[in-house]
Amino acid sequence: MQAKAARKVPVGVGVLPAAAACALLALGCGPGAMPASVRHPLVGGAAPEFEAESTAAATVRVPGSRRTRVTVIDFWASWCGACSRTMPALDQLWRERRADGVAVIGVNVDDSDAAADAAAHELGATFPIVVDPGQRLSGTYGVAQVPLTFVVDAAGTVRWVGRDPASVRRAVEVLLAEQPGGARRRSAFE
Repeated sequence: MQAKAARKVPVGVGVLPAAAACALLALGCGPGAMPASVRHPLVGGAAPEFEAESTAAATVRVPGSRRTRVTVIDFWASWCGACSRTMPALDQLWRERRADGVAVIGVNVDDSDAAADAAAHELGATFPIVVDPGQRLSGTYGVAQVPLTFVVDAAGTVRWVGRDPASVRRAVEVLLAEQPGGARRRSAFE
C-alpha cells in the first residue's frame, strides 16, 4: 500500500473562510435574528399613528416620543384567556426595559374603562391601557382576534406582529440591539 503525500496548505488559507462562516452563522441565528412574525399587512409598513388617553388619564402616542426606541402595542380583552399570559409578560418587559426606551401600550377592546381597568389590575398590568370600545384602533390595525401584539421600531415601522410573549421580548431585544440608523418618522403629535 502506498501512502499519500500530505498536501501542503499555506498558513492562513482556510482560516478566513472558517471565520466568515462563523460570523454568518452568528448573524443568522444569534440575538440579531428577528423572530418569525405572523402574516399581517402592516409588517414592514408604517404603524398607524394615534393619540389617546389611557385609563390612568395619561396621553399615549404612536409613534412615541423622541426617546422611544421600541413601542409594543397589545390588543387584548378582559374575557380573553390567552391575554392572561400575555399581559403579565408584557408588564415584566415594560418594567425591565422602559428605561431603555421601550413603551408598552395595552389597547383593550372591552366596552368600558371600568372593565378594562379592573381586568388590567387583576392581571398586574401597570403599563398604559387605552380603551377601544368601538374598535376604531383595532380596525385601523387590522386586528381580527385578541391577543395580537405589534412591535414598532423608532422609525415608526411595524417590525413584528404575533401572539407569543417570548417572541415579543425577542423582537424588542433585536430592535434595542440595532444601531440607531436613519431618521425617525416624525409624528404629527410632536
